[in-house]
Amino acid sequence: MQKDRKEQYMLFALALFPCIGWGLLHLGSLIFRHHIHYPKLLCYTAYRTLYLLSTLVYLPLLRYIYKKWLPSLYRAYEKIYLRYTILAIIFILFGFFFKTKFCNYILDGCFISPFIEEIISRFMLYEAKKYSCKLYVLVALLSSLAFSLMHIGYDPFVLIKPILLPKLSEHFLFGCVLCSIFWFFPRLSLLISIHAISNLWGILANELGYPW
Repeated sequence: MQKDRKEQYMLFALALFPCIGWGLLHLGSLIFRHHIHYPKLLCYTAYRTLYLLSTLVYLPLLRYIYKKWLPSLYRAYEKIYLRYTILAIIFILFGFFFKTKFCNYILDGCFISPFIEEIISRFMLYEAKKYSCKLYVLVALLSSLAFSLMHIGYDPFVLIKPILLPKLSEHFLFGCVLCSIFWFFPRLSLLISIHAISNLWGILANELGYPW
């Protein structure tokens, strides 16, 4: 009983803190990201290098935490975690050779971010499903809240804009939808695909001026 309670508390912590930590980690890269002028890639290369180093440190660290504190979850789904971590790193490396703004938006939004964000935000749902529906809902809500806060790290200037609450609500609801889908179809690959399609939709709308 005490072991189960400890694991549940660990689930709550993993639903909340890794997302927020990843968002805060990205604050340091803003100095490079907001001075990118394609195809002049000096600043972009620095940003991409920092992103790669962050990933190489953060995802193995999170893996260690899972392995130490939720060993049954990690043993059961180790291959999934490692597979998507490796794919994310490969796609980040591809980014060093992409020389247009649009291609990099597609790469980041449809290949890199979905893999990394789903590992960080919703990998623990595999474990949460072992417990009650009530606990799963609590973990899902915490995960979705952290998912929305994480995106402030990508664009902290939203804090001084009137769109803050709509943006937070948008990411929170999207996180809740993904968690709901996972309850019925527990496959991280499905969430990654939905996440990638959603990002592609937004990129096309912003970059090509589509009216939806």
